[in-house]
Amino acid sequence: MKIKIGSRGSKLALTQSKWVVERLKEKNPNVQFEIQIIQTKGDKFKDMPLQKINDKGLFVKELENALLDEKIDIAIHSMKDMPSALPSGLKFTAIPEREDPRDVLILKEGYRDLDSLPKGAKIGTGSKRRKYQLLEYRNDLEIVPIRGNIETRIAKIESENLHGVILAAAGIHRLGLQEKISMYLPQNIVLPSPSQGALAIEIREDDEVTLEMISSIACEQTCIQVEAERAFLKGVNGGCHSPIGAYASIDGDQIRLDALFGDEDGKKLVRKSKKGRVDEAEKLGLELAQSVLKELKMTKDKVYLIGAGPGDVGLITVKGMEKLKEADVVIYDRLINDDLLKNVKASCELIYAGKKPNKHTMKQDEINKVLVDKAKEGKVVVRLKGGDPYVFGRGSEEGEELHKNQVEFEVIPGITSAIGGLTYAGIPITARNISTSFHVFTGHFSDDEKAFDFESIAKLNGTLVFLMGMKNLEKITKGLMEKGKDPSTPVAIINWATTASQKVITERLDRIYEYSIEKNMKPPSLIVIGDVVDLREKLNFFEKKILIDKDIVVTRPRKQNDSMIKKLKEYGANPVEFPTIKIKNLKNEKLKNEIKDIEKYNYIIFTSNNAVEIFFDELYDMGYDARWIGKAKIVSIGKSTTRKLSEYGIRADLTPETYLLEELYELLKNKVTKDDNILLPRSEKGRKIIVEQLNKISNVCEVHTYTTVADDSEKENLIEKLNNKEIDYITFTSSSTVENFFKIIDDINKKLLNDVKIISIGPITTSTINEFGFDVYKEASEYTIDGMIDTIIKDIK
Repeated sequence: MKIKIGSRGSKLALTQSKWVVERLKEKNPNVQFEIQIIQTKGDKFKDMPLQKINDKGLFVKELENALLDEKIDIAIHSMKDMPSALPSGLKFTAIPEREDPRDVLILKEGYRDLDSLPKGAKIGTGSKRRKYQLLEYRNDLEIVPIRGNIETRIAKIESENLHGVILAAAGIHRLGLQEKISMYLPQNIVLPSPSQGALAIEIREDDEVTLEMISSIACEQTCIQVEAERAFLKGVNGGCHSPIGAYASIDGDQIRLDALFGDEDGKKLVRKSKKGRVDEAEKLGLELAQSVLKELKMTKDKVYLIGAGPGDVGLITVKGMEKLKEADVVIYDRLINDDLLKNVKASCELIYAGKKPNKHTMKQDEINKVLVDKAKEGKVVVRLKGGDPYVFGRGSEEGEELHKNQVEFEVIPGITSAIGGLTYAGIPITARNISTSFHVFTGHFSDDEKAFDFESIAKLNGTLVFLMGMKNLEKITKGLMEKGKDPSTPVAIINWATTASQKVITERLDRIYEYSIEKNMKPPSLIVIGDVVDLREKLNFFEKKILIDKDIVVTRPRKQNDSMIKKLKEYGANPVEFPTIKIKNLKNEKLKNEIKDIEKYNYIIFTSNNAVEIFFDELYDMGYDARWIGKAKIVSIGKSTTRKLSEYGIRADLTPETYLLEELYELLKNKVTKDDNILLPRSEKGRKIIVEQLNKISNVCEVHTYTTVADDSEKENLIEKLNNKEIDYITFTSSSTVENFFKIIDDINKKLLNDVKIISIGPITTSTINEFGFDVYKEASEYTIDGMIDTIIKDIK
């Protein structure tokens, strides 16, 4: 296997790349590594001041392009050079250990530190951040803009008659030039650039092999520091040339972020700090950014009116999703897909403003007021609307109100259901020789006295689409026929368009009203009138998905159900989240003690993702990394457990062919001896059989690291769906999910399961289901999530 690494050609860049290669070789001795030099825009314009080039990706774009074009597999950068957002298709891997993040002074002979410099001393730097902070400390200095590699800038002390230059300690250290350092600048004088001293290793998003390889050299503390510092960078919308500094220090489970930001001419610099927990590093950085911007009066009182599309979460625009992720406040409508709201940041405030016919959560003037008030608080506000904001969405009214209150706003269009909804129903809104125009109408007037101009509408030859028209369907059909529309004209009604619940009926214009009552068609629905409806038989792709219109209950913990839900959606299903269990960590001294004495163990067995995550979190919290495991062989049960281990740079030595504990015993019985010690960190509810069996042939130390507790947060929603007979399948992935499921729904509701097909992941789970008095409809032949989904697909076929 050969990995191509892209690097800039400077001595420092190549030194950094070689450093990474050496560490990767230690962990991956059978892999070949080749460094390719790529020249960036910043390398080409060496004499031009950075701020005049005005390009956030000055030293990275060409490397990223080579990565996207698959000319290289890895791009290595200085993290401080990286813009706050990455191009689509690329991502950072885990980050290696950071070098010294501080800045240093290298001075002309005869000067020892900053205070020893004479008035008017010339200090060279091309960084606004360094310039403004130095002048804040000593405003009698003259800052001279310089550029070039480290050696070039040091040489300018003599060639340009400077008293000294300011550089990053990390680069000096990596080049072995420590003897030239006159002074390490304290962070209360010069705060370093965000992520200074850290290396960015960038790969393609879909390159799991390279990701696993690089994770072996990760440093958890550096990753947390960089997460906080870059969150601040993103929060102030800064690039590598902005006057911005940030440094995160970690003490146990606490993190402190010191940050600085200023206006472009350096007239005002704001320094602030904030403390929090390490697991909230990103949130901490974003909140501190807002605090700094507010003090600088640089907050964006801006509102984005965003069209979310017709229902399918994938139909929101790239820009719409980008702004949704940045929002401080989201005000959303009834028809918004809940999955969209999972993309907002943790600190985002969600405000529901849904409207049903004749039942409004908030009146329009109340919505307008919230938009204005939240923006005036200095927040980024998103008004998330179904379809497109300007297609019968009252977006123009909201825009006018924002304009009146002098609030900046931007409209991000969305795919209107009048086009996207028809497409998913297999109906093109136009078609050559059939319909060369289309006309979209509101089927609902706020004033019931207003009338449709049926005389004009009936004369139109193009496709007619009525939105929000189910209440007036009879009036629409009769009105059109009375004014001359052919009663045999094809009509389609599309309910819950572009979602897994999509339902479509077609009929003639003179029969559609009665047929819609027979088929119980209700809002939200589109009414389509025109000959293009007849093309549905040929063009209907969405409803041909194998699991379309199937409601499948997923009982896995919310933290672990993403992959299953994503796969079900790809097949057209409507996953119903009913996480029956929450994972509760059991903090205990026993795990810490066993980690301290890890060298005595010959084997460590991991039976789940949770066991892996909790074990390594504790190991890292104690100041160790994966190397601490030493000689112990790693045993993993299940593909997902093996994948989770790889995230920590660990490859399993042994994996049973199936996922039964009995199979694990068969695997180990001829390998372990009475002298072998086995560590088994796992759930306190794990089956005892494996401990009993292995203790006969070895010495097992079982440590309970977590337990599962019932999660009834979705109970009412599920009971309602069961009562309405909307559930087709219920999936169970473990005995815990079964036990908690029946505990949550209560005995009185068990009868609701009689018509539901129960799918089990394997025999142990099946046995638990049987204990509760229910038969399993089908058991997966392969005891995995994919195996369960395949079982459902085969059942439908």
